Amino acid sequence: MFSNSLTLLQLKPNLYLTDFLDIIIIALFIYSLFIFFRNTRTYMVFLGLAIALSLYVVARYLNLYLTSLTLRYFAGVSVIVFAIIFQAEIRKYFEILGLLGTRQIRAGTLASKSPSATEIIQACVKMAQSKIGALIVIQGNDNMDPFIEGGIPLDGVISEEVILSIFDPHSEGHDGALIINNNRIIKFGAHLPLSTNFKDLGKLGTRHSAALGLSENVDALCIVCSEEKGKISICREGKLKTLDDFTELEKEFEKYIKSKFSLKKINLFTYVVKHNFGLKLGALVFAAIVWLLTAYQTGIVEKSFHVPVTIENLPKDTIIQDYSPKEIELTLAGRGEELFSDLSATNLYIGFEASNLQNGVNKEILTRNNITIPAHTSLVSFKPDILLLTVQKYFSAYTKISVKTKGSLKRGLELKNITVTPEIVELMIPQDIPAPEEVITETIDISDQTESVIIPVKLIIPENIRVSNSDSKVNIALTIEKT
Repeated sequence: MFSNSLTLLQLKPNLYLTDFLDIIIIALFIYSLFIFFRNTRTYMVFLGLAIALSLYVVARYLNLYLTSLTLRYFAGVSVIVFAIIFQAEIRKYFEILGLLGTRQIRAGTLASKSPSATEIIQACVKMAQSKIGALIVIQGNDNMDPFIEGGIPLDGVISEEVILSIFDPHSEGHDGALIINNNRIIKFGAHLPLSTNFKDLGKLGTRHSAALGLSENVDALCIVCSEEKGKISICREGKLKTLDDFTELEKEFEKYIKSKFSLKKINLFTYVVKHNFGLKLGALVFAAIVWLLTAYQTGIVEKSFHVPVTIENLPKDTIIQDYSPKEIELTLAGRGEELFSDLSATNLYIGFEASNLQNGVNKEILTRNNITIPAHTSLVSFKPDILLLTVQKYFSAYTKISVKTKGSLKRGLELKNITVTPEIVELMIPQDIPAPEEVITETIDISDQTESVIIPVKLIIPENIRVSNSDSKVNIALTIEKT
């Protein structure tokens, strides 16, 4: 990416506009980590590691010898410790990143208080009252395929009878999960990932663990009917809630359906700013601190390059006989030595607009607008800033061609006609020189010719005059007959 108005990118001597983009990208990455570890309930361990690493950076910056020495070894193995502690979480995190581009648009078509929703709620209430264990998953906008194993495809209509028959204790698929998507039962008897959040699970069973485990990875709503206590629990966004009354299920169900499948338009700007505002602000502040302690300390580095001048838009009637200097010394600035590791004079450009040059010596002043450099750098200086060009202007004139011959034909032969093609030539003539009346060809010796012939010959162009098409050859046709 290149820019001619690069001074706008440098806000202060040690601050660039691109530095803000640098901070924002890191803040987004940190924010995604905050969200992930918050949902997996391991963010306190992550926070402890982050604080330790931050203390190490501060200690190095302030030259705290003892603190740096103590934390140095910890910093060296922190990546390994982090990978060991969060092995499962890291795998899930990158799986989620891989699924960001596969989010479904309007994946479910359930509506609150619809016949299908009523069938699901009634079935759950009956199973809870009868203490029949069940696990029902309502798919949201996220793709659940990577987190579901096994199961029997069904593609069936949602009804109370079908749900009750699937979770009948004598049914082979009653121990698995029933998956609902697009207002259809797409699978039953499926296996879900188990949660490791034992604090919230307590003494609850495998169904609750599976429901909570899936909700930690996707935005589905999981409904669990307990066969021991006859209670209904829901899991959503990594949180488990046991309902005190069966009537609460309808409210929770309606709340989820409206949040995921409502046709109301969402104010994108409001959502981006207000949603998880505290975490977003914290990620931004954290990224800014890291940037100040790392990138900002690298400082601004300057480097000079010798860049050739390129003449642009030179008119056809103009010739630059000479110009000086041929190269301009540019001094660029940017953050860190690494910036200039792959940068050379070939990445820089100096162009001079030559359409308005006058005949003779022209003294032109180069400005920053003539210089193109990479957008992540800024122009400190350039020298010299004056370009001297010696210019010759021409005008166009059409001149006839005269054929010059020597010698004579042998006895019995007669030269009937001489034809030149083309008959005239366009010349480019300096403004201070008059146009010639004619242009002659090189001399043709006809003494050796015995028959009609076409001979290519060059034109003799006067000094400082040039042919417009750069071709100074013509064809001479000699018509020779016997007398």
